[in-house]
Amino acid sequence: MMAAEIEGLLQRLQTMGERLASLPPETPISECLRRIGEEALRLLALEEAATAILFSYNPEQRGLDPSSRIAVGEIEGWTAPDWPRPDGMAARALARGRRILSWEEPDMPIHPAKQAAGARMVGCWPLLAAGEPVGVLYLSFQQERSFTALELEAMELFTRVAALLLRRAQVMERLQQNLHRATRELDELRRMDHLLSARADPQEILEAILRIALELTGARFGTLRLVDRQRQRLVLGALIGRPLLPNIAPELELDETSIVGWVAVHRRSLRIDDLHASPWASIYRPWLAGYEIRSELAVPLIGAGGEVEGVLNLESPEPGAFTEGDQRLLEMLAARAMIALQEMRLLRGMQEITGQLLHGGREALFARAVALACELIQASDGAIWLIPPAGPPQLAFATHPAMAGTAGLVEAVSRSRRPLSFESGGWALAVPMLQPDGTVCGVFVVHSSQPRAFTERDQRLLIILANHAALAVQLTEHVQALQAARERQAITEAFAAVGDIAANLLHRLTNHIGLIPVRLEGLQEKRPDLFQDPYLASVFQEIESRARAALDAVREAMVYLRPMAPRPISLLSCLEMALRDLRIPPGIRLEIVGMEDLPPVMAGEPQLALVFFNLLENAVEALGENGWIRVEGVARPDAVHFTVRDNGPGIPPELQERIFELDFSTKRSPKKLGFGLWWVKMLIQRFGGEIRVESILGQGTAFHVRLPRAPDR
Repeated sequence: MMAAEIEGLLQRLQTMGERLASLPPETPISECLRRIGEEALRLLALEEAATAILFSYNPEQRGLDPSSRIAVGEIEGWTAPDWPRPDGMAARALARGRRILSWEEPDMPIHPAKQAAGARMVGCWPLLAAGEPVGVLYLSFQQERSFTALELEAMELFTRVAALLLRRAQVMERLQQNLHRATRELDELRRMDHLLSARADPQEILEAILRIALELTGARFGTLRLVDRQRQRLVLGALIGRPLLPNIAPELELDETSIVGWVAVHRRSLRIDDLHASPWASIYRPWLAGYEIRSELAVPLIGAGGEVEGVLNLESPEPGAFTEGDQRLLEMLAARAMIALQEMRLLRGMQEITGQLLHGGREALFARAVALACELIQASDGAIWLIPPAGPPQLAFATHPAMAGTAGLVEAVSRSRRPLSFESGGWALAVPMLQPDGTVCGVFVVHSSQPRAFTERDQRLLIILANHAALAVQLTEHVQALQAARERQAITEAFAAVGDIAANLLHRLTNHIGLIPVRLEGLQEKRPDLFQDPYLASVFQEIESRARAALDAVREAMVYLRPMAPRPISLLSCLEMALRDLRIPPGIRLEIVGMEDLPPVMAGEPQLALVFFNLLENAVEALGENGWIRVEGVARPDAVHFTVRDNGPGIPPELQERIFELDFSTKRSPKKLGFGLWWVKMLIQRFGGEIRVESILGQGTAFHVRLPRAPDR
């Protein structure tokens, strides 16, 4: 080759590179292939003597895409398809990563279509970018032509530049396709959310999910089945194509004997292009009478804990009816559908909880809230702990006794005031129960025996239920306070009425019994001889003393029934009054701790002394002749607390609430008027206080009393 020809080739190579580099990034692949073919012919000055044919490489199919064929300088009348052969030049060029020339490899025949079009020589260059194939370039000549070494070297440089250009176009096209697909999927998901959020009925939501799935994929038939774990069945929830489904099975086994069951067991999507192929032909169950189904797409509905809640299944009579894009969209729909179902269940559960809150009581509400949390979060067990103002957390409700082992987590959540999770014998999530003022009144805990990670959604859902549980605690406290106020009012009114009756009774008894000593005095003045008889004198004296004793006993008992105006009273002085009337056996040790420096309380003195007397006498009766009794007091900002504790046999749990009933007392005492601890409770409530019992069989009993503190002078 002459120097001028070499210089011209190099100049064309430089110009070609500049023109290709100037193409914009968004140039379509077909245009890039056409421009590469034109520049290849210009580079070798073959615009009228050769044909350039190019194909793009499809990495997903791992082969050349026949539909991408571009020909430049094609001879008129060339109609036979010249798609690359599996064992042809292109396959060999891509496998070796270098050019294949027909005149250098006589064992490689020219493609028959090219021979029929008059091709005598063919060269094939692989287009490689970073060692990866992006396409091929054929140059077909109708006459014998020799290539110089410089021309072949120039073609090597040219194909490298062309490969980079084609790679850029392919990347940009994939980006545009992904962007378009993502935009379409986002629009579809927004539409899904709107359609699902507009429904509150469970059946409407299931049917809407299935209808959206059919619209997204263009399928004609579909079912949505839900998992019944107790019976290990897949229950039909919704279907489309009802007129064509006279014999559809309402339930399927939760196993691998059906395609839907296989998806539920393996918890992953399944796209089948041909149901006649193995192994699906052996387990497919036709459910369309008169229709042959060839392809199927089934997607599981996965719940919060990774468990399958149902299966969304679409079928088509056309083979290969569903694409990867359909599968991806259906998986997104399944995720959105699961959220919609959970929100629907939460809403219905909250309605039930509200009803429990107003009518069923706190315990029923706790049970429903824990059951709902376990269902939605897919936990095996749950518990609600209450945090008292003083003392350790108390287990208020639990689905299993083992939940008592979460006390450490409860204390950590109570201190940190934020959700926490831990792994110890299982996986647990706990959130605080916050009242409107920010006070932690309890902790809501769920526990899973299976390995899992709790999500932010799990936390938010549990916080919602915890807030309702906290509201139940607060409402219960308000109801109890209202009931206590009403009870105190009723007691006050009752005691006022009883006081009036007692005053009237005492007046009448005084009038009648008090007349006896007066009559005896008159008899002694008018008939002194009667008193000379020792027997009659003794009888008259006994009658007089008994009458006066009866009046004193009535006055002493009636003092507890009279209207009471609470005033500042010393607890210690009332305790000492009770001890003066009580006989404590020598074998019983009495301890008094912290009572000396207590501030005064608002009460009535004789009534408070009666409270101490009853509580101490009960302890003595429980102990018999040996044991110990401890009376301990402590002052708080708004109240004074005292406890009467013994180490006796204790009170059975089933009797601990009954001991305060009116007719429960089995002992009679003049000081207690025969009403037992009911009398003690009534008096304490008259003071505006509270009493509760704490007892363990074999370990003793404690009565805890709270009384309002007298205001400072």
